[in-house]
Amino acid sequence: MHTRDYETCDRTYATLRIYSSDIDPDEVTVRLGVEPSEVQRQGELRGCGRFVRVNAWFLSSKDKVYSTDLNEHLEWLLDQILPHQEALRELRSSGVKTDVACYWLSLADNGGPTLFPEQMSRLAILNLDCWFDVYFADKQKT
Repeated sequence: MHTRDYETCDRTYATLRIYSSDIDPDEVTVRLGVEPSEVQRQGELRGCGRFVRVNAWFLSSKDKVYSTDLNEHLEWLLDQILPHQEALRELRSSGVKTDVACYWLSLADNGGPTLFPEQMSRLAILNLDCWFDVYFADKQKT
């Protein structure tokens, strides 16, 4: 069962991450035929004075899907990339690293996200690991 209001979540989103030392993010865009949400290039100076070590290509549901149900974010992300699964497979065989990172800002000490079989099977088709970056909202907000 899907819901737009996940009571234990303040904010969530999902991001497909593609990393490569050899392939420029623009090449990833061309090969996938999907515009990224963000790219990083090896050697760029980023925040906090650090240099980017590898090229990165990101497609995120952040600011695209307005729901606290992580499954809606995953559905959107998978809908974008599943039609391009062959290109993703070819990129992976060229040495890129891929995964899906899920941001979760919890409003409670328990009751985190649930992945449904539909999303898990689609992630498996794409051979994508899925991991969670979990934070807890400040309960002292007034």
